[in-house]
Amino acid sequence: MTLNFVEIPTAGGGWFKPADVKDAVAFLIEVNSYEAQRPTPNGPKDSALCDITVFKDRESLEKLAPEVNKGTRVEQTLLARDLEKVVGNATIVKLDQVPPKRPGAHPAWVWRPVNDAAVRQKVIEYAQAREAAVQAAVAEAPSFD
Repeated sequence: MTLNFVEIPTAGGGWFKPADVKDAVAFLIEVNSYEAQRPTPNGPKDSALCDITVFKDRESLEKLAPEVNKGTRVEQTLLARDLEKVVGNATIVKLDQVPPKRPGAHPAWVWRPVNDAAVRQKVIEYAQAREAAVQAAVAEAPSFD
């Protein structure tokens, strides 16, 4: 019998803070789970639990050396809701802000697709290399059968 290993989503990576990474070239977001109106101390919020790989600049993209944040909770309303349809999958995006609809409100953070084909290709290259390394490690693991 072969085992199908899966990771248990954990919130060990803290909360996603868009202002800290607003200038990143690209994000590889792997969505583990989504909860609508999850109870929080500040009232219910839509929440996505994700593994977020951040390519902060062109250099980290070229070297395929991103910052990896496992178990990060995304609770900004628009950002979380957009990730609801991505559960169990991954997406390549960047951050943007849209002007507020009400006077005095803060601009909202939103995901935008990465339209630069070279950037998308490098992120895909990183994901494929990471997956190949995992497969190689599994292949080298001893068999206890």
